[in-house]
Amino acid sequence: MKLYKFLGLFICLLLILGAMFEIGVSLYVDLYSIIIVVGGAVGYSLIKNNKKEYINNFGKGAVFFGWLGLLIGLIALTGGKYNNWGDIDKMGKALAVLLLPVFYGYIIKLITMSFSK
Repeated sequence: MKLYKFLGLFICLLLILGAMFEIGVSLYVDLYSIIIVVGGAVGYSLIKNNKKEYINNFGKGAVFFGWLGLLIGLIALTGGKYNNWGDIDKMGKALAVLLLPVFYGYIIKLITMSFSK
């Protein structure tokens, strides 16, 4: 049964990595997004305070904070702090980074599903 979980994870990650390499890996790397998602996942799993479900809660927290990261990015984009509203070149890049926390959250959730009971 565990073999099927890890085989499924391998296939899913292989598909995702293939798409990333086709498009360009550099578009998928943002340190602040990673910090928000991983830090939020750790905090969420500590809040839940259930050692038996730590991995499962970590995955749930990653998705939760992925969506919060998207909202934070959307507020930064539309709030005008970086003067990118209306500038198509700047907005395109900002929108790409804005979506990364959700992407990271679901990747982490996919990985934690394979390690949960």
